[in-house]
Parts: sequence; structure tokens; C-alpha cells
Amino acid sequence: MRWSLSKKLKGFPKKPGVYLFKDSNGGILYIGKAIDIKKRIQSHFSKKSAFYGVPFTDKVADIDWINTKNQTQALLLEDRLIKKYRPRYNIQWKDDKSYFYVTFTAEEWPRVLITHKNKIGKKFPISNFQFPIVGPFVNGRELRKILRVLRKIFPYRTCKNSYEKPCLQWHLGLCPAHNNNSKIKNQKSKLPALPKLQRGEQFKIQNYSNSIIGLSHFLRLYADEPIRIEAYDISNIQGVYAAGSMIVFYNSKPLKKDYRKFRIKTVQGANDTAMLKEVIRRRLAHREWPYPDLILIDGGKAQLSAARFQVSSYKLQVPIVALAKREEEIYTEYSEKPLKIASLPESLRLTFQHIRDEAHRFAIFYYRYLHGQVVKIRQVRHRRTKL
Repeated sequence: MRWSLSKKLKGFPKKPGVYLFKDSNGGILYIGKAIDIKKRIQSHFSKKSAFYGVPFTDKVADIDWINTKNQTQALLLEDRLIKKYRPRYNIQWKDDKSYFYVTFTAEEWPRVLITHKNKIGKKFPISNFQFPIVGPFVNGRELRKILRVLRKIFPYRTCKNSYEKPCLQWHLGLCPAHNNNSKIKNQKSKLPALPKLQRGEQFKIQNYSNSIIGLSHFLRLYADEPIRIEAYDISNIQGVYAAGSMIVFYNSKPLKKDYRKFRIKTVQGANDTAMLKEVIRRRLAHREWPYPDLILIDGGKAQLSAARFQVSSYKLQVPIVALAKREEEIYTEYSEKPLKIASLPESLRLTFQHIRDEAHRFAIFYYRYLHGQVVKIRQVRHRRTKL
């Protein structure tokens, strides 16, 4: 490395962003992204680097960089700059390839598809309003693996089969978008792709829509897109000094100014499910508070049903997931099957565990406060009686 570059490198940030290698004429030789710009640039000049030596590193006369807020923004900026300047040594992305995205077709029972962004709107008609495109994702193989895992709790459709013709995934309980009615199958007349649905079927479509929204939010969280998550927990001992907590995470970080605590008012005795219903009902009554993209509750199926009852009464399309501590499993209302949290990618697993633990901590904090206040009042009364 040239002395001038070595000196300049000392001032490079240890933050995410994009860096540009330039030649003596200012032309761009190579564009890269990094979580730690300084560390990544240093690695290029290591003898172990594929770029070490002639003809690449000897041509580098200057290095510039652009800071970004996170790795996802760096990835998008790198992609745009490579397509704009087409550097000689960026072989991987010089053509029209791009990163992977998850899209949703604009059918009544939307299909989940993995595609490149340049194909969106051309090959696949999509509904940008209800189901936004999610991405980018660098590793297509890893993305497919994540989708297979999430399908256990968010069943979705990928086949092109008509409504009356169940697919293999339907038989496995992973696709809810078909009807196995034998009478329909035996009709001689040609059936439309989607028969006229009864009231119950319309409910199924709405439920499926909510499931797809839940899936998209999980993927957005994995892609490091900012979403608002509210988590709830209850703390009490045999129903005494019962307290509820609501904590908020945005962009995977706690938003403490939006934390709320609730003293249980309407429930007597140890009934955590009823207490949770009270807390969520009181929270939803505050329409001035921003509604969440996703709700996380501590508990299992009973708590999940309680939360859904309250959210449905406000006609909100907010997916709810329950995270049970004992088995470390995730439950949703869209599938009877739970998902082991250990099967999620590490980033998602740690995020959900952190959110759940923070809700638990905040609930215990308020419970101890209420208990302490009662103890203080008793002590004051005791002193007065002695006087």
C-alpha cells in the first residue's frame, strides 16, 4: 500500500458504508460495502486477499467512502453505484443481476415468490399497497431456508394450482389456499380459477392476508428494515399487585419513550390471560399512540387467543405472535404447529428473545414498584398507630 493511502486509512471510520478504489485519473476501479469500512479496506491489501498484487492494488491511487446507517443501506448503495459506474473489477454484479427480493402476487390468494428486482412488475404482477416488496437479500439459498422455516407458522402459497385443486404443500398443512371439497372436484362443468366464496371462505382469505403480513414483517426484520414491535407481559404473585407492561422496539432497538405500564384494575385472582386482555384493551383505546406492525406476547395459545380477541374488536390487521418461555417456541394463529425459536436465524432469534426479556423486566420493575408502595404505606400506618 502506498504511504499516502496508509496515512489516509488511519482516518477511515469503523462504521458501515461503501468504499471506492480509484486510479490516478480518478476513475473507479472497484466499489465495495462493509460493516466496518476501515477493517474491510485493510483486508484488501492483505497477502491473503484475492486482490493482492498486480494488477489491482498497484493501480489504487485513492480511496473514498460513504457512510450509511446500517448494512442494508450499504448493500443498496453499493448495488446502485456499481450499476452506474460499472467498475472493471466488480465482476460479480456488472451485468443486470441484482440482490434477491420477496414479492407477493396480486391474486386473491397471493403467492410468495423470490425474484430479482429488475423482474418485479415485468414478470410478476404485485400489489405494492397491501404487501410491500421485502429485501434486499444477498444469499438466495439462505433466504429460501428462512422461508421454509417461517412457513411452519405462516403458511403461504407458492403453487399456480386453482383454488379447487390442492397442491402438495396443502396436504402437508403448509398452504391454506385450497378447497378439498369432493363435490366441487366431481363437477363436469369447467370451474373458474377461484369459485365464488362463501362467508367462511372470505374469512379464510382475510386470515391468509394477515398471515402474509406477518410473514412480510418477519422478513423485513431479517432484512434490517425498521418495523414497530410492541411486546406485552404480566407480572404478579397469586394475583396480588398485578402489573402489565408494554414495551416498544423500532429498528431492532428499544424505544423507551413509548414504554407504558398498566396497573391491573378489573381482574381478581391469578388470571394472567384475563389480565393480558385488559392491558391490550386499554392500550388499543389510545388511538393517539402509533399502532404496531407486529405484536409479541409472552405465553402460549391461551394468551395468543386473548390478544387476538382484543385486536380483532378494533378491526386491525396486526399480526400477533406468542413466545413461550418454557419450550422456547413461537405460536401464531395461522398454524397449529409451533416453531422452535432456535430454528430462526441468529439475528431474528436474539431480537425476539431480547424483546421478550425486556417486556418481562419492565413488568417486574413495575410490580416491585407497586409492592414497594404498599409496603411503605403500611410502615407509615404502623408508625402512626404507635404514636
